[in-house]
Amino acid sequence: MGINGKIRILECIRQGQIGGGESHLLSLMENLDRERFDPVVLSFTDGPMVTSLRDIGIPVHVIHTEKPFDVFKWGQVKKLIEQEKIDLIHAHGTRANSNVLWPAKRLRIPVVYTIHGWSFHDDQSFFVRNLRILGEKYLTRKSDVNISVSASNRDSGKKVIRNFDSLVINNGIDLNRFNPANQFSDVRKELNIAPDKKLILFIARFTSHKQPLTLIKAFSKIAAANPDLHLLLVGQGDQEAEARAMIEQLGISDSVTMSPFRKDVPDCLAAADVYVLPSLWEGLPIGLLEAMAMGKAVIASEVDGTKEI
Repeated sequence: MGINGKIRILECIRQGQIGGGESHLLSLMENLDRERFDPVVLSFTDGPMVTSLRDIGIPVHVIHTEKPFDVFKWGQVKKLIEQEKIDLIHAHGTRANSNVLWPAKRLRIPVVYTIHGWSFHDDQSFFVRNLRILGEKYLTRKSDVNISVSASNRDSGKKVIRNFDSLVINNGIDLNRFNPANQFSDVRKELNIAPDKKLILFIARFTSHKQPLTLIKAFSKIAAANPDLHLLLVGQGDQEAEARAMIEQLGISDSVTMSPFRKDVPDCLAAADVYVLPSLWEGLPIGLLEAMAMGKAVIASEVDGTKEI
């Protein structure tokens, strides 16, 4: 333990951008028992989450890599663990665990692995899917404790990883923030969305996993016949430019608004009528929990975590 008698815990996350796992980590750090734990965060990219953590007094280190099992970074991670005198490591997600597990084992430090959705999926090629299953087998067997954020995601792991088991600890949200009885700012007025429009809301990273392009195509098919609909896309990512181009190409610019990630998620949800989550996979989607807490109608894909809640 640290010199103050607290457990020095290193919380590891794949990226500093906004996402479900990152929101979970931020909430965890805001509510962690600081009388028992002395937290340090390691992120493998910079981003707004890093700033938010530092704003609440959490030390954050960034060792940049966007690769899983990046052996060239393991020495830096080992040095950081030693310098910070870490007692316990909590890895959030596959990429984070793959880059801290070897240094942790070398230093005989226990690792807790929270699985925020598996890295293997049915839409992948046979080779890629099986390679990722092998990676998850290694990570789950070498970790001291595995945590699944939903029972359905745990069961998906059991189907492909022999003798896999985990604790199920569901993600949580702050019901004081996501309370429809609260007062909210007028996001529609800010973004010039008419009050009489039925507003469909998407809040997620612009990546293939979250399927923003599929959503835009689907919306274009109903927008012509339903002029009272409007789509608000909140997020950023590697498909953002393609999404903007597709909106122009489909001629639906007047019915679609795009916004970068925002911190006022409750206000965005308050402005919306329908929340859409067309993900290819999920662990236990925090955005869906937030939308349900705000009493919104939901359209979502039938995947782990989502179908469970």
